Amino acid sequence: MKPSRMRKFLFLFFVAVTTTAYSQQIDTLSLDTLHDAELRLSGLGTNMIQSYEEEVRMLNARNFLITLGRTLRIKSSYYYPFDSLTCASFQYSPDNRFRLITWNIVLNNGTFHYFGVVQLNPEYMKKIKDTTNLRPYYPLIDRSVKIENALDTTLSADYWYGANYYKIIPVQRGKETYYTLLGWNGSTDMSNKKIADVLFFENNKPKFGAPIFDIKDARFKRPLSRMVFEFHNDATMTLRYSSKKKYLIYENILPPRPQDYGHPETYLPDGTFEYMIFKKGVWEKQNGILRDFDLD
Repeated sequence: MKPSRMRKFLFLFFVAVTTTAYSQQIDTLSLDTLHDAELRLSGLGTNMIQSYEEEVRMLNARNFLITLGRTLRIKSSYYYPFDSLTCASFQYSPDNRFRLITWNIVLNNGTFHYFGVVQLNPEYMKKIKDTTNLRPYYPLIDRSVKIENALDTTLSADYWYGANYYKIIPVQRGKETYYTLLGWNGSTDMSNKKIADVLFFENNKPKFGAPIFDIKDARFKRPLSRMVFEFHNDATMTLRYSSKKKYLIYENILPPRPQDYGHPETYLPDGTFEYMIFKKGVWEKQNGILRDFDLD
């Protein structure tokens, strides 16, 4: 068997084993109920993406959130993978403490509105002694258009800087685990954003943003609570994590002309990369440009 086919076979085998393992933790009645809910969610997801009318897209997105909330109340729903819901991103924390579900719709003005849910692992919930404010899941309410100081603000689930997350990186800060989140935000019809945010739990409630990004810039007196990179709508910018080297890597973006400074919708990646290493509770920017890196 060719190496590429072998890798594909191993990947498919892993997915099948993982899905089977999850399914084995769900009783038959719950499994049938979750499957029916997945079908309803799939229909809502199609409508919130494909409908021509913005009001219809928004209505279906909100109904998707309501239906998902009801679904997450079903016993053992945390273990159900929702494989057919390609309209949303399902990301499990590496320590299996929670999963993040995020999705978005496009508005007629070219901007995006985001929706999300933090769902806790029921096995983790059993270990919590103080159950004050403890809930199996927390809806996330996108307020990004109202947030003026995104770089140094800690936010709540009810006041969230919306994004579609694609990576969760747990780091230890004192006795607490903080989760670095990498995500995408469509921003406007002229620009995109990549975001490095932080999720942590305070009194059993999810919080977003903490001063752990030290970019070594004299303009900022303390580390940033999140990093937001805005650039031209047609460009692609790298924001990745190398699990092999434990580097947080981001591509430099610059205005094409000096007079474009301050207009991030014109910014373009220049093909060079900065990197950060987590030290003493913060992501610390390293000296020098990273020219070659292995993401895995």
